[in-house]
Amino acid sequence: MKKKSLVALLVCSLTLASTPVTVFADSYDEQIQQKDQQINNLKNEQASAQSQITALANDIETLNSKVAELEAKETTLTNETLKLQDEIAKLKIRIAKRQDKIDAQARDTQVNGQASTFIGAVLGSDSVSEAISRVQAMSTLVGANQDLLKQQQADEKVVEEKVKENEAKIKEVAANQAELADQKKGLANQQAELEVMKASLAAEQAETENEKKDLQAKKAAAEAEAARIKKEQEAAEKARQKAAAEQAAIAKQAQEQAAQQAAAAAEQPETPSNSGTTGGSSTGAGTSGGTSSSTGSSTEEPSGGSTTPSVETPSNSGSTGGTGVDHSNSGNAYAYGQCTWYVKSVAPWVGTYWGNGAQWGASAAADGYRVDSTPEAGAVVVFGAGQMVGDWQADGTYGHVGYVQSYNASSNTITMTQGGMGFSTPGGPNTQTLSASGLQYIHRY
Repeated sequence: MKKKSLVALLVCSLTLASTPVTVFADSYDEQIQQKDQQINNLKNEQASAQSQITALANDIETLNSKVAELEAKETTLTNETLKLQDEIAKLKIRIAKRQDKIDAQARDTQVNGQASTFIGAVLGSDSVSEAISRVQAMSTLVGANQDLLKQQQADEKVVEEKVKENEAKIKEVAANQAELADQKKGLANQQAELEVMKASLAAEQAETENEKKDLQAKKAAAEAEAARIKKEQEAAEKARQKAAAEQAAIAKQAQEQAAQQAAAAAEQPETPSNSGTTGGSSTGAGTSGGTSSSTGSSTEEPSGGSTTPSVETPSNSGSTGGTGVDHSNSGNAYAYGQCTWYVKSVAPWVGTYWGNGAQWGASAAADGYRVDSTPEAGAVVVFGAGQMVGDWQADGTYGHVGYVQSYNASSNTITMTQGGMGFSTPGGPNTQTLSASGLQYIHRY
């Protein structure tokens, strides 16, 4: 019954020890899946942003083409306007010269009179036919001057209308170009904003991927810790089975010895030398009783002797110089910002699964460490649930732990460093000096 109970206890211990690591591994898997989902979402958002950027780039290219066309058209219109202005200038010069002639003729008409001119021309003719020719020539000249003046005025008006038309077109092109430039500027701003958004999404993706890698590393560490614990548990189970086998062998040997002694005692009364001798019979009975006593002793002692190596020896297998189990290679599985995390970081030899601060004394004792009320530099100081830590009080459920930097025997005070979310530096070190009395200490040596 004892053996079955021990096996059941070990199985229960294995289950309880491995369950948290399994839960942590499952939790890491779930968090990693969440990071994967976030990364996929960010990639989709980046793809959408890139599509918008590409579309805007095409729009900007189209607008640039329109602006180029308008600029070419504006250049053409400008050249045509310059040409027209040159023609207008030349016509105005011609008109001005002809206007001088017209003005001279008008002055001549006013001074001499047109009728006198015609009469003089007729009277000065040698014949009637010459007079008629002169009159016709003068009439033709006057008519030509009037037609030329009208044509010049009409041409000037046409040219001025064309100039106004070209100027209107130039203004229209300039207005369209300004509008297109505004649109181009707006699209460029949108493109810049999308580029910024894309860069932000890429940075967020990189950060998320780094967080995923960190979770994967933590998962791997948790799995490695689980494998280490399992290996230790398997080694402990093998040691227990070996001790149980040794105990069973010793018990079997003791039973065989007892059976042999009982058989020998049973044969003694049949010996002829002892027949009819009451004292010999009594002696035989006494011998039998002594044998029985010896047998009982030999049955219990091996059992007790085998228990010691099966329990104590494995628990102290990692100790050095008579100390408890050294957990320096187990890593720090406590939560950052907790007092237990800080003490484990400065004293790697303490246990990885010693529980909350208030539980450390019992856990350390179970691991073979010396736990007492003697203050000492390099020791871990333990505060019970609700116990005062100098001028403040430890948590009413979890207690508190710190690392003793020095001990002043004259004032009976310790100076310790510690961590915790209640301090300005949760990860430590936060130094405090307080009375050394009434506290529990875990000693490395």
